[in-house]
Amino acid sequence: MEKRKLSELKVSNPYLRLGTDVSELEKSIKTLGLIAPLVISKDNVILAGARRYQALLNLGFDHSPVMVVEGNALERELVSIDENLVRKDLTKIEIESHLRRAKEIYQELFPPEISEDLNANSSEENPEVPEKEVLPAEKFLVMVSEKTGLSPKQIHEAINRDELSSNEVKEARKNGELSLSQTNEIVKLKKEDQPKALLHVKNLPVKEIRKFVKLAKTQGVHEAIESTPNDPHQKSFHEIDSLLKKLIKKMKQLELEGFEILDYPKETQELINDLGIFHGASHKKTPEEHSSAILN
Repeated sequence: MEKRKLSELKVSNPYLRLGTDVSELEKSIKTLGLIAPLVISKDNVILAGARRYQALLNLGFDHSPVMVVEGNALERELVSIDENLVRKDLTKIEIESHLRRAKEIYQELFPPEISEDLNANSSEENPEVPEKEVLPAEKFLVMVSEKTGLSPKQIHEAINRDELSSNEVKEARKNGELSLSQTNEIVKLKKEDQPKALLHVKNLPVKEIRKFVKLAKTQGVHEAIESTPNDPHQKSFHEIDSLLKKLIKKMKQLELEGFEILDYPKETQELINDLGIFHGASHKKTPEEHSSAILN
């Protein structure tokens, strides 16, 4: 542990986040002091602790405790990624990108090993038992799971999404045009096919995208586009249909418990009655008539 002048530290690390609100952190430093030191490289580049660095500057500090990391470039990058992964304000896309890059670095730093226990079984007494590799990915998943609270399965799926997604799909997710479930289906296509498919299916419900992808993988994207309607309101229709099915199921459950339409709040009765108009009813049904129609 050392002390360095803040003016000597460099914020060139692309993983750092500056310009964020650090007012709460400033209050903490005023009260408790700086609990965790800044993590820097030998050449004074901040690897972790950008918000602490910013808070110290705002409070007028000249120096800060630092921990100097002497590893190689990959090890220093892994430190920065590790710091970011425990942040609460990263987007899902940023988390996936960080996880993928962390896995690449980890596998380069720690190539496959041979399990000592299993290797012992393949000694002269058991020559037929093959040696078994302990994959770095397995260790990596366990390590990241402990730090982030994500399950190994979630981490594995997140890395796969980032690896399989085209830039267009990532941008659509970033802009809120694609849900996670929609993305999971689209990335089953080749990256070069995703942009064209995306334009056609991004407004479709997951069920329809799944059908589209299945057809595209067997007959090609062009044929799938020709065979798949993409009404711009299809997603909304699907959502309404899903909600109505849930409504009917709930009402049937209440009916079995002895509830009648008149037991509902007045506003609910009116909404149920209005559904008859929406579906083209020739006259405004009473709540009892409409309940009977829905439940039967």
